[in-house]
Amino acid sequence: MKKLLVTTDFSSISRAAIRFAIQFASQTPCELLFYSVNTKQLKDNIDNYYKKTTQDYKLKKFILSIYKTTKKEVGKAEFVTENHTHVDKAIIAYAQKWNADYICINTSGPGIFNQLIGTTASKLITTSPTPIIVVPYTYRMKPINLLLYASDLTKLGIELPFVKKFAALFTAAVAVYHYDALLDQGSFKEDFNKIAQNNQSDKVSFNFKKLNIEYSLLNHLELDIRTIRPSILVMFTNQNRDWYERHFLSSKTKEFGYDTSTPILVFRK
Repeated sequence: MKKLLVTTDFSSISRAAIRFAIQFASQTPCELLFYSVNTKQLKDNIDNYYKKTTQDYKLKKFILSIYKTTKKEVGKAEFVTENHTHVDKAIIAYAQKWNADYICINTSGPGIFNQLIGTTASKLITTSPTPIIVVPYTYRMKPINLLLYASDLTKLGIELPFVKKFAALFTAAVAVYHYDALLDQGSFKEDFNKIAQNNQSDKVSFNFKKLNIEYSLLNHLELDIRTIRPSILVMFTNQNRDWYERHFLSSKTKEFGYDTSTPILVFRK
């Protein structure tokens, strides 16, 4: 049974990540832990014990109100609040303590990655050893049945099994997309086709696209996301700032905005 840690700050925007987690749990057996961090430190005394109890109650009430709107039943779920000055560090530490398989967090508003600089989501993407599911604030619940896996093919043999294992939780299909500026040069296309033949199946398909180096990877992905409408976009990251800025925060990415409602699952390489 998978374990999903879901973060919230009680804002209306954070409801998106909660709705995604509820959808996740409705399709496959899993444990949900709804987690909130209060950056105002409480001293260890009786009065603050009651404040902590109140925080936990507030969290549970908030989550259950969202469940009510989805008409989904509450399965195995826990509700935890903590006090910590660094939200990202608290989330990572608790995810490891709880042995979470995934951390689910929402974006901060319009422009899914344009608004991530300095936010908790960006810090988790670049530091968390636990895979991150980033849910746009515009997300609306729908069945998880198709994953778009963006791959550079260099470690396909290592990465694809992780993607297929995740997809199997929902009996979902996997569409592998590779973008390359050399697609029409020499024997590259033939080599790509051989890779597809060796790895495709009833549930796994391959798509090779010409890369325009003037635009970021996300700009290319946005067009295909609008076409095939995947449930989740899957990526693997080296977790360094250069990778993050190159793929998510280029000037062209900002120009396009990347505002789809598709959650992104980020695995650590």
